[in-house]
Amino acid sequence: MTVCFDGYSRGYSHGLSHDEAKAVQADQAHRVGTLLRALDLDGDGIISADEIDRATESLLALDLDGDGQLSEDECGGPFRYPGGGRTSAIYRILDLDGDGVITAADIADAPARLRRLDRLGKGHLTPADNGMGGNAVRQNWFDGPAHFLANQDTLRSYVLEDTGEVLPGTDPRQDPSFHLVQEHANAMDVWVARDLYLLDSQGERVHRWPARNHASETVSARLRDDGLLIRTSCPGIWLDTLAFPVGAHGIVSIEEPDGTVVWQWELFEPGRRVLHHSFDPMPNGNILVTMYDGRTFDEAVDLGWIEQDREVLLRPPDLTRWWTESILELEPNLETGETRVVWEWHSIDHLVQDADADKPFYGEIGPGCRKIDLNYTRYENYRFNMGQVMHVNSVSYDPARDQILLSSAMHGELWIIDHATTTEEAAGPAGDLLYRCGNQQAHKGGPVKTFDWQHDIGWIPPGRPGAGNVLVFNNGARSAGDLPAPHPKRLQFGDGHSEILELSMPVDDEGAWTWDLDDPLNAAEIVWSYNADGSNGWFSPFMSGAARLPNGNTVTALGFNKQLREVTPEGETVMDLRPGGAGRVFRAVPIDADHPGLACLGISGR
Repeated sequence: MTVCFDGYSRGYSHGLSHDEAKAVQADQAHRVGTLLRALDLDGDGIISADEIDRATESLLALDLDGDGQLSEDECGGPFRYPGGGRTSAIYRILDLDGDGVITAADIADAPARLRRLDRLGKGHLTPADNGMGGNAVRQNWFDGPAHFLANQDTLRSYVLEDTGEVLPGTDPRQDPSFHLVQEHANAMDVWVARDLYLLDSQGERVHRWPARNHASETVSARLRDDGLLIRTSCPGIWLDTLAFPVGAHGIVSIEEPDGTVVWQWELFEPGRRVLHHSFDPMPNGNILVTMYDGRTFDEAVDLGWIEQDREVLLRPPDLTRWWTESILELEPNLETGETRVVWEWHSIDHLVQDADADKPFYGEIGPGCRKIDLNYTRYENYRFNMGQVMHVNSVSYDPARDQILLSSAMHGELWIIDHATTTEEAAGPAGDLLYRCGNQQAHKGGPVKTFDWQHDIGWIPPGRPGAGNVLVFNNGARSAGDLPAPHPKRLQFGDGHSEILELSMPVDDEGAWTWDLDDPLNAAEIVWSYNADGSNGWFSPFMSGAARLPNGNTVTALGFNKQLREVTPEGETVMDLRPGGAGRVFRAVPIDADHPGLACLGISGR
């Protein structure tokens, strides 16, 4: 049985007129507010301290069948899509396991759980506490505004059973690789998804690891040659991540095939530092991780940042921070469980601004600039920015050059930095960008912007066709009328398309990257692409990834609707699969059929 929601396009449902769709949305918004209305006894839009104390009694009043618990229908359902009631934070905090039932134990614990929503310690709950913590400060999220419901990814369908246009194992041109699939919840935690499994080339789940912690957006996994698994996860629940920008997780661990943890490192300091998004294992056993580094807006202004309108930050002002990026190299000790941070690079050491000569980082910005303009990002152009100015969503290590490749989605660029430095050297000029491309606007070098909210920028490894080149999942978020220029507002949910680009970047006689300041891609050449013209109807406004397979095919993951696709160099689809179940996948993680770690799992590869 396939279960899916019929979806919205450009703000209204297929098959309905605009007015009809708005009526449907208003009905659903009213249903989502059922729990709020039950708790808000005086109807003033605020759940007071006394009303929180009486929450158990109030919720039991909704128990129409007298079984001591609340079904989805008793909480306002049926909803138009799976988990629809969970757009309410009240629903999410009561139904933590996401099974659609608020049990007797959940009801009894309701006052304590509701107080957790009071993140600012006000003693009562306001509309801001019932949403993601964003522009709820200006909108009544208790009732779920129709335009919000119409445009959120929660309305995109998911399937309960595997489906797809070309199922695994049906086309002989498919590579025999396996795939690690790590499910996770989206930012609104509409679905509780934590499953991690290995998918073989026939689409069979041949190994599972026990679920661990909260699987926030961007958690992923990698298999080591010795069969140990490296994966990321998140302490607490979705509520705890709201102190950080999107993509935060905070834990990286190494586990046995049965899930036994042999090493773990946690960095989760609300308002200050947290691990997020990507990691990359290194040949020496160390792990590169990305870290958000937070400061107050006042501290940012003192550095030369031009303060912007906080009303577009999708965060209550009390929780707002200004976030830059850092890269850490962790050395795990599997015998003692200890961790050493053996190398660091901090973007704060490599900023530039040309707005105020009396502030730090003052300098010239233009063609050839090897520093990062701290005033480039305009918050009104980015949904879900939460005070970020860079949003580095991938890190990839090249051992041959001892260099690190980074993807800054907000700058629309790939950056290369030198790892062949000490931490002290990396804080100086040696840590400036060795190379950048993707967006001339980011350094006032010209008008052309090629990348838009791109993800999973990574080196193609040795032994693969295109080895040494770089793959880019260019999310695009473009609308048909804007081609080839990206839409000025990021993360659109209407007519858009994504593409995969393979870049070849030339070097000079001394092996340094060649800069061509008049070239929109700074001398990089697009040597292969997929869906560059949008003809495949293929789009994900966020997350997602691509990887080159041993036979030359490329596997992709659309994070938006949890879709794996493998294409040939000619762009022909040889595998198209939507793994059943709730949640999403951050990116495609292929495992070669002859990977030595498979034998350690008791799996016969090639």
